[in-house]
Amino acid sequence: MNAIKWFLVSLLFLLSISASAQYFGQNKVNYERFDFVKTYTPHFIIYNYLENDSVIKSISNQSEKWYLRHKAIFGDTITQNPIILYNNKADFKQTNVISGNIGVGTGGVTEGLRRRVIMPFMNSNKETNHVLGHEMVHVFQYFMIQQEDSLSYKNLQNLPLWMIEGLAEYLSIGPRHNQTAMWMRDAVMTDDVPTMKQMSKRPGEYFPYRYGHAFWSFVTGKWGDAIIRPYLYNIARRGLDRGTKQTLNISRDSLSSVWQSSVKETYTPFIQDSVPPVGEMPFGKEKYGDMNIAPVISPDGEHVAFLSNKDVISIDMLMANIETGEVVKELTGSVSQSHIDDYNYIESAGSWSPDGSKYVVTTFAKGRNYLLVMDISGDKVTEKEYKIKGVESFDNPEWSPKGDKIAFSGLKNGTSDLYVYDLSSGELQRLTNDRYSALQPAWSADGEKIVFISDRGEATDFDRQIYSNYRISEYHFEGDSVSVMHDLFPNANNYSPYYAHGDSSLYFLSHADGYRNLYRYDFHTDKVFQLSRFVTGISGITDLSPAFSLSRKTGKLAYTLYKDDGYHMYVSNVEDFEEKEVSKNLLNKVPEHLPPQERIMNVVQHNLDKHPQNSDSSITQTKYDPKLELEYIGSSGVGVSTGSYNTYGSGGVNAIFGDVLKRHQLYATLMMQGEIYDIGGGATYMNRESRLHWGGSFYHIPYRYSYYKLNNSFNNNNPGSIDSITIVQNRIFQDRLSVFGQYPFSKKLRLEAGGYLTRYGYRVDSIKNFYRDGFFLDRKEQKGDAPDPNYIHKVYTAFVGDDVDFGVTSPLEGYRFRIQLDQSFQDLQQFTTLVDLRKYYFNKPVGFGFRLLHYARYGQDAQNRYPLYLGNNYYIRGYHYNSFDQQNAQITENTLNPNSIAGSKMALINAEMRLPFTGPKRLSVIQSNFLYSDLVLFADGGFSTQSYDQINWNWQPRPDRYNVVYSAGVALRINLFGYAIVEPYIAHPFQRDDKEWVFGLFLKGMDW
Repeated sequence: MNAIKWFLVSLLFLLSISASAQYFGQNKVNYERFDFVKTYTPHFIIYNYLENDSVIKSISNQSEKWYLRHKAIFGDTITQNPIILYNNKADFKQTNVISGNIGVGTGGVTEGLRRRVIMPFMNSNKETNHVLGHEMVHVFQYFMIQQEDSLSYKNLQNLPLWMIEGLAEYLSIGPRHNQTAMWMRDAVMTDDVPTMKQMSKRPGEYFPYRYGHAFWSFVTGKWGDAIIRPYLYNIARRGLDRGTKQTLNISRDSLSSVWQSSVKETYTPFIQDSVPPVGEMPFGKEKYGDMNIAPVISPDGEHVAFLSNKDVISIDMLMANIETGEVVKELTGSVSQSHIDDYNYIESAGSWSPDGSKYVVTTFAKGRNYLLVMDISGDKVTEKEYKIKGVESFDNPEWSPKGDKIAFSGLKNGTSDLYVYDLSSGELQRLTNDRYSALQPAWSADGEKIVFISDRGEATDFDRQIYSNYRISEYHFEGDSVSVMHDLFPNANNYSPYYAHGDSSLYFLSHADGYRNLYRYDFHTDKVFQLSRFVTGISGITDLSPAFSLSRKTGKLAYTLYKDDGYHMYVSNVEDFEEKEVSKNLLNKVPEHLPPQERIMNVVQHNLDKHPQNSDSSITQTKYDPKLELEYIGSSGVGVSTGSYNTYGSGGVNAIFGDVLKRHQLYATLMMQGEIYDIGGGATYMNRESRLHWGGSFYHIPYRYSYYKLNNSFNNNNPGSIDSITIVQNRIFQDRLSVFGQYPFSKKLRLEAGGYLTRYGYRVDSIKNFYRDGFFLDRKEQKGDAPDPNYIHKVYTAFVGDDVDFGVTSPLEGYRFRIQLDQSFQDLQQFTTLVDLRKYYFNKPVGFGFRLLHYARYGQDAQNRYPLYLGNNYYIRGYHYNSFDQQNAQITENTLNPNSIAGSKMALINAEMRLPFTGPKRLSVIQSNFLYSDLVLFADGGFSTQSYDQINWNWQPRPDRYNVVYSAGVALRINLFGYAIVEPYIAHPFQRDDKEWVFGLFLKGMDW
């Protein structure tokens, strides 16, 4: 590769991070600027802005505790590893450390370059501790890759996702887990226990966290926990097949067979006692998808609101009629307004008003949570937002029986408490105020009590970071007190309590029998009854996900049952369940144990049960200093090229500098080749301290091209004459200084502005070689006359919107637009306008896409730039320039001249019908785990002209005018493993008489 190409590759890397280079794309909005401080522990630096010393002391001790546990497995010593801690998920979604938008289901992330752990406080103490322990495993995994001489970052591709995430789950949970065991029992029931190859090739089908957790539990149970590091190392170095053989002395396929047999042997006895679901399933898998979660039944029992992947490409909030199973309203539209970033659907559900006319959910907007109350009584859903002053993060809103208040679980400074918000007065009442977790509130029928789950109890020890199982607790408004049902399944986790039967009974979920079933507690008789006996479980995506709902008026019950590798919602009457009295001390942990049944000594579980502590003196705190440090340096490549004029060597280097929070970043690249004139480089600085992201860049790019001239005496055969060959080397130097910025109004809308100063310099060198009778005599180098420099200056501003959901090759639903104005000065006097509007609809199985694009240049130099050719494959298919036979064309009155669709002003419209052809199950016509493609029917039309009054609007082209052209055809878009989209197509160009059909093929990004 020649020097220019090497440099352009490096420059593309540098500019790809520039905000001004992003044509579309959603925004990472910094709604707030958090005042971080640094808390030092013996092995970590915890970046936080907590206002609670006891909580930061607790998290510091937890981090050191996890360090000791994982060090016992990996044997590595880590110092001053950064942990970046956010107070809640709304704040976490604003982090700069991770460039992309963070989904609701992301609990934490570990960044690889500096092994930064980025996470929020979770709603419960136990979940915060688990996420910290999980992410800490990734720290040790990255450390191993970085420190081992025989490993590098490219070795990460040898580690399947299920091995990475599964190990993090195993080391942070151990060999016993209710949810993982539930998934494995279901896999046995459906005869779909995967092989190692299947888990690697199909992570979307076999959830890496659960299946990976079970696999690592099996391997360590057979070979011991000491096998973890060497096994992980050998797989990273040699791949899954060779690494397995070298470490365990067994082939990958044989190990898969042993693992499958162990899972089946362990869980087959349990599934023999399986019972069918209770009730009807009006929202079946075929019609509504394999994820129907968080059901909330209406007070009259006639409707249910729930979350579903019915439309495949997104999670939608639906309201459906229970009897007919038909969707009455799609509530997602109300929570996808331009200023709303997301809504919480993992561990939170909504709530109906007592009269069933309104529905409340929690949304993410403007860097915090809002209550969104939707009026669903009419044909059109209307909504009203409530900003809760005093608590910025909350979930599981519950409407009071009188309809005037909302109770919820709020998170503040690392602790969750119960709150009640008065809708009329806006008054916020904090019911609990302690370090115990307070989750999943539900009102009593008389409004005098709120039942919830908590880690209250003697088993909780905040000084040692030990937390009790979730216990059912009650808040009493009279007396402002909390009572805990300590004797109700004291050794099991209990979830989602609901009052019923005039507050005489309590329905709830529990792990007490080793599964996850529904129970009823009778207050009058002090007895517990088991209602369901499912061997999978009534469950949502996580332990804390809402999984059932009850109508107190009618006794109608909706619940989510995990089975057949999906979440299915059933509706029944409470009376349909057969009650069986059980002991309040019921406990059966056997179904939660992961195979193998007989384990070698378990170091991991032993360490999880230990709770070493640090002294307070080992924790210190200082202010955050945002200094730039080297994060990455690497070669952009080394190349050697030869040609008619010379042989050249080239090489380059890229570097990234940044502060720990990535509020400031500097990207630099340097390219060198044989001569000093051909050294190029550039740097870009980005500032993300505030909501306004801004930056600047400077780069110097040398372009070189050469040609030669021969002395005529070479051709006259004159003996003794002196001949010469002159090599002329021309160089163009582009120097550009730019500034740019963007202000995001929300995740979906932003305003961009910027400008640059560009200088084009020139240099001409000639090298004359003299020859006599073919023998070299001499060489003379001299500098030639070069043109004067050119200067082009430009300013621009743009308004951009992006709210799309992607399919496998292009957007399927939502909108995109970009409206931009540019003004160029100095040696280029030009004003340009751009309007690019795109809209997408998806109604399974087909999608529709529409694009309206207008780009125009005005001013005295508008015609002096390269023309806008409409026949580019990206615009109007069927007219690409190379498809015209310029030499043998028969020119007639109606012949289309390709020059008649090239000008300074262009407008076009595209319409497509898109059928997901091959790809994921339920989305595509043909299921494929490797080939992702869309079949597309398209119609294109537009014009390109120098002047609007020179356009021929007629169907037949005219040789003396600029013509409007149209085409239609079919295309196949193929996703090349996420790197590019290749599109072969065949188009019928209506305005051409030389060809009926034109075949084309081009590469593009995952764009229009």
